[in-house]
Amino acid sequence: MQLIYHDRLDSTNRLAKELVQQGILPGTVIQAGQQSAGRGQYDRSFLSPPGGLYFSLILNPALLPQEIAMMTLAAGLGCRDALREQCGLGVHIKWPNDLYCSGKKIAGILSEYCMPIRAEAKAAVVVGVGLNVNSHTSDFPPELYEIISTVRDCSGAVQNMAALLWAAVAGINRRVDQLLAERATFLAQWQEADYLSGRRIQHLLRDTTLGTGIGLGIDERGRYLFRQDDGQVRTVLGGQLRLL
Repeated sequence: MQLIYHDRLDSTNRLAKELVQQGILPGTVIQAGQQSAGRGQYDRSFLSPPGGLYFSLILNPALLPQEIAMMTLAAGLGCRDALREQCGLGVHIKWPNDLYCSGKKIAGILSEYCMPIRAEAKAAVVVGVGLNVNSHTSDFPPELYEIISTVRDCSGAVQNMAALLWAAVAGINRRVDQLLAERATFLAQWQEADYLSGRRIQHLLRDTTLGTGIGLGIDERGRYLFRQDDGQVRTVLGGQLRLL
């Protein structure tokens, strides 16, 4: 497994996709000490101050392009495993791509399908992870203090970044294998990590509320389900889910 490290990048996902076009092998990890233009879901910016773990893992799973969203779910479980093993933290996953500790966001994940230009090169999935590790909440803008945290603030300890990186990479690979070979078990274990299950949520598309209800978890395709106030079960295809 190859590691490519930069002190500073605009985006590890951007560089990873560029390298896929050049035919780089799956399993390569791109890591940055800082990102100047990190991206999250729906092309939102992802703040990446020093002290965070920012990396992209290039994979070539046997999945159809329409199933790539499942990779984000697998990456969430893999990173959760690593945080439990390395840091002793209990972490939940807020569908589809955020990790929460003590009710605050500590990580975001962005998976992107990448078709190479060269005919002999294989398509790949780039899994980007941004994890607030040895930074403090105070390193972020004050308006975010109520909604984000860091591994250091949650655990009370400085973490070994290299050990956490490789634990996360191993966890993601293990969970992707599980997704491919034991999907029913994978789905059941994801449900155990669900931050929204049984809680009252709001489904938003930009600033428009599409529905409110109680979180039920994911279906076999990784889409989120919730029971609306009128009793109907709704499938979330896009947009954002927020606790009420």
